[in-house]
Amino acid sequence: MREQIEVVYENGVLRPLEALSGRFQEHQHLTVTVEDTDESTLWLADADPTVDLEAVRRALGKTNDTISQLINAEREER
Repeated sequence: MREQIEVVYENGVLRPLEALSGRFQEHQHLTVTVEDTDESTLWLADADPTVDLEAVRRALGKTNDTISQLINAEREER
């Protein structure tokens, strides 16, 4: 069974934001995957800080593809 629930971390404990009664049994062992819901800063995590705007403009000036196409191609290479 796979189910996604939203929790909050308080006083060292993950607490569900809604009631779980009837969905799980007492003392049932579960595997939890923790993912931060605030991804506003994660999109830059692998950015190269040495690349400046002029370098980006030069690189984009050499292609006929759109930025979306370039990003998708790079993601496929990974």
